[in-house]
Amino acid sequence: MGLFRPATTVTSPSGDYWELYVSKTALPAWKGSDADDIDPGGLNTTEVGLFEIPFMLLAFLWADVLVPLARVAVLLPVALARGRRSRAVRIEAVTTFPRRQVLLWTTTDTCRQRVLDEIVAGLAQGKVVQPEGAVYSGAE
Repeated sequence: MGLFRPATTVTSPSGDYWELYVSKTALPAWKGSDADDIDPGGLNTTEVGLFEIPFMLLAFLWADVLVPLARVAVLLPVALARGRRSRAVRIEAVTTFPRRQVLLWTTTDTCRQRVLDEIVAGLAQGKVVQPEGAVYSGAE
């Protein structure tokens, strides 16, 4: 089981390329500032002074890089510790083209290989399957 390496890959009949990841750890999500808060009309070049640009850059770096990075640095060891103690196994199928789609199943360590094989066979046929002994959590 690799956290950052796919356990297997499969191509569906429609040409979708799926990578399947198997892990016991749910990685913390990267949560930056909400980009919808920025008003594009407020960034008119006649209204933004040269002295405001460095402060805008610092605000961006703080809200969208440093704070989320610190959050992940704190939550990652906690997530890894929880994953080592857990008996639940997460199987994620990820495709990135034409748009990113993530399918998630949860199973036990004893059923892991059989469930993974059934998911691979289903995706190879272009279906999302519900293997016995696994809980399908849906698409992201």
